Amino acid sequence: MRFAVIILLSALSASCMSSRILEQWPEDIPEQRHFRSLYQDDKINAQLQSEIEYLTWVSRFYQGWEMMPIGWDDISGSVLVDLEPAQHRYLNRKLSRIGVQISGEWAKDNSVREIDSRMLSLWAGVMQADFSAQYRVRAVDLIAQDVALLLQGALAPEAVDEYRYSEALGVSLEP
Repeated sequence: MRFAVIILLSALSASCMSSRILEQWPEDIPEQRHFRSLYQDDKINAQLQSEIEYLTWVSRFYQGWEMMPIGWDDISGSVLVDLEPAQHRYLNRKLSRIGVQISGEWAKDNSVREIDSRMLSLWAGVMQADFSAQYRVRAVDLIAQDVALLLQGALAPEAVDEYRYSEALGVSLEP
């Protein structure tokens, strides 16, 4: 009986939180209608995951959540610290663009997405491995290139690893 009550409370809590995501979309992340359109265009994912689940994962990508309190907004903010104005504008635009691409794919059901949590963790580490401005620009450019290749199916997810970035950027990343 106690187990049934816990499950019921968990379901109710998730339901309330999930419906809130539709009604109270965070203002500091890209517009919900873009992600709703992505969701509706992917018929395979729509069979595996509700729109509310998908949008909840998009929001978690940007803002973090209980299991992963650091989101894309936090990581992007740390990458943009102490840059010259021109570099700041360039990287801010690029981080915004790839954030939309990454979140739209990562938020899908695990069985159909091309971008997974391992990659998110790796990319966060890559972007923060060296804080020289030149390095950060190169790192974000390389990640943006890899995101595009992953989404086109031209790069296998297994190829996205520490060695790829260590070699390309000349930094040491622990596997």
